[in-house]
Amino acid sequence: MSQNAQPSAGPGDLTRSLLHDLLDDASLFPPGNLAMPAAVAAHASHESAWFADLTGPFVCPETKLADLTRALTVANVSWIDLSVVVTGGPGAVAAAIDAVAADPRLRLRAVEVPAAKDSEPAQAITDVAAALDNVPLASAAGYIEYPLRAICDPATAGPLLDLADQRGYRPKLRTGGVTAQAFPAEDLLAGCLAALAGRRMPFKCTAGLHHAVRCTDEGAGLEQHGFLNVMLAVRAAAAGASIPEVAAILAQRDPAAIAVAVQALDADAAAEIRWLFTSFGTCSTEEPIAELVGLGLLSQP
Repeated sequence: MSQNAQPSAGPGDLTRSLLHDLLDDASLFPPGNLAMPAAVAAHASHESAWFADLTGPFVCPETKLADLTRALTVANVSWIDLSVVVTGGPGAVAAAIDAVAADPRLRLRAVEVPAAKDSEPAQAITDVAAALDNVPLASAAGYIEYPLRAICDPATAGPLLDLADQRGYRPKLRTGGVTAQAFPAEDLLAGCLAALAGRRMPFKCTAGLHHAVRCTDEGAGLEQHGFLNVMLAVRAAAAGASIPEVAAILAQRDPAAIAVAVQALDADAAAEIRWLFTSFGTCSTEEPIAELVGLGLLSQP
């Protein structure tokens, strides 16, 4: 079981609460690929927009931290909430944290490190956890990107999840990319969600959740998961739904049905969803917002 305590839902607009701080700004990453000055300017604009409360930290690879500090100076930005993706793996974690600490404008919210794909999963996850143990995270969250196939069976995922959970770190699930093979099948993702929800372990997602509802992306021609589907699937998994039942929710393509299901959530369900599903990285902040408005879940002033 996770050592984090699950809070109850507070008062306020339920839908807004469900979506609060959901969208981590990964505009530097594919397929967005914004240049650093444009990405910083866009993030600053989002921070002052009507949907600012839905916007999470700016996501930056450790290899571009110097570019980020220069862009902040040019744009006269006094501070930025930051999630650092350490693409260099465990060996690059300490230098990345030192670079962040050297600039007080960088407010570290999270550190995300992938487990090596070419190593045995338990060893790869242990290596990342050990690297995170050796740096001062303070209040920042530590995320370990897990290989999905290693944790898609709730009956066997426990020991691997323990490697992060017992040290207070969280899994990161890759839900897409720039190729069809990067998008996990519904049953694979459903198994991971069931494993995490079953032990009440918070996680984040990254990549591929460009749309609110499951669809075939018109531009890329790829089958893409919907972030609202993931939310509803998390709720079902936490309530004890079977993996096929969770997968069926991930596969739902009817926007109206998804919107109705989201609107039917009560405060406790919304709080549980967001306690488990902390956020997701998206290369566009405005596109998810526009889709939420189109579904009637947000009202644009």
